[in-house]
Amino acid sequence: MGKAIVLAGGYATRLRPLTLTKPKSLLLILDKPLIDWIVELLVNGGVDNLIFSVYHMADVLINHLKSIFIQLPSSVKIDFIYEEEPLGDAGPLHLVNSKIGLTSTFIVSYGDVFSFINVSDMVKYHREHGGIATIMLTRVEDVSRYGVAVVNSNNKVLSFIEKPKPHEVKSNLVNAGMYVFEPEVLNYIPKGRSKLSADVIPKLVEKFDVYGYLYDGFWSDIGVPADYKQTNINVLRIINPQGYLSQTAKIGEDVELVPPYYIGERVIVGRGSRIGPNVVVGCNTRIGERVRIFNTITLPKSRVRSGSYIENSIIGEECYIGRWSRISENVIIGDGVSVDDEIYIAPNVVILPYKEIKEDILENGKIIL
Repeated sequence: MGKAIVLAGGYATRLRPLTLTKPKSLLLILDKPLIDWIVELLVNGGVDNLIFSVYHMADVLINHLKSIFIQLPSSVKIDFIYEEEPLGDAGPLHLVNSKIGLTSTFIVSYGDVFSFINVSDMVKYHREHGGIATIMLTRVEDVSRYGVAVVNSNNKVLSFIEKPKPHEVKSNLVNAGMYVFEPEVLNYIPKGRSKLSADVIPKLVEKFDVYGYLYDGFWSDIGVPADYKQTNINVLRIINPQGYLSQTAKIGEDVELVPPYYIGERVIVGRGSRIGPNVVVGCNTRIGERVRIFNTITLPKSRVRSGSYIENSIIGEECYIGRWSRISENVIIGDGVSVDDEIYIAPNVVILPYKEIKEDILENGKIIL
């Protein structure tokens, strides 16, 4: 196939506090960074040159990508393009072209969207239809967050509107975050910061044949923490509906695991605990005795002490939850947070990384800065 550009430079402010300590594309889906899932899709689709456009926390992301490079086929090359200033999702394409060259058909993929798309099938579709661009499209109920396409019976895009107002909505087909472009597209990208959905795609639709590749499999735009948690649970239901238990995990006596659940490598669960349904326990996490966790993601290297109760929440990496603590629904706890024994945390509380919680948090929705 050739080149694929992965756009991974955004701040992801709506995902804070989870993205205060790591780039969005390194958030874990079943203990595997989101960017790894995307790389796997692209390489399996025939891409042999992965180009990552990076900006926010670039060094962290690059170090990770270099660490997984040795696992890729020897035919695959990776390049990194540093944005000196934020360029949106269209501006980086000029930068890539100037440094590496985009002289044949290429792919552009967002670094924060999860799917199981068949990349080679999308490229084949693009070539068969002969347009200047092909957009991955999927159907959603609420289109207000996305670019919306109207297509004809041949899936040619007739109109494309970014985040339409309610009276402008004529379709439930939205931009799903992957494109196949011909090099001529570069002539219609403004210099500097610009957006594909707002500044480029509508122009292309007016002047050329642009097609939609309709994808009806699982897809998630991980925009806010609730999306992130639900993506983990949905992927778990698809891949391991009966639950996954690592062979290196240690499960105590009288532990009840309620499917679907994901118990990662080297996890320890104390006797009498009940884990699940819809729980992801990241690697190297230690859970004490008589703990109850459901509808929750617990990220790696955390410790949940005996008697604690956690529902419908996200627990960051390397957190400590003291004995007999209660974490109410929709709580988001950043990395490295320590919660003392017998602490109650009210619903919808957000705790920023590396805080020490020594008193009950009784106010619904409070943000601990």
